[in-house]
Amino acid sequence: MTTIVTDDGDTLDEIIALHYGPEVVSVALTAVLIENSGLAQLGNSLPAGIRIRLPAQDTITHQRPTLW
Repeated sequence: MTTIVTDDGDTLDEIIALHYGPEVVSVALTAVLIENSGLAQLGNSLPAGIRIRLPAQDTITHQRPTLW
């Protein structure tokens, strides 16, 4: 588990894409929101000083959605 502290204007999507890779943002977003109670209420654009716990990379499944 990694903990980061936001800078003013950081977005959760960017943080997740940089940490886990852009191809798993939707899967990782769910894991991050579960790990950080109340984070969803802050919206995507975050103020400075928010501590976010990022689950270990190997706990994020790299699955692509099935289209049919």
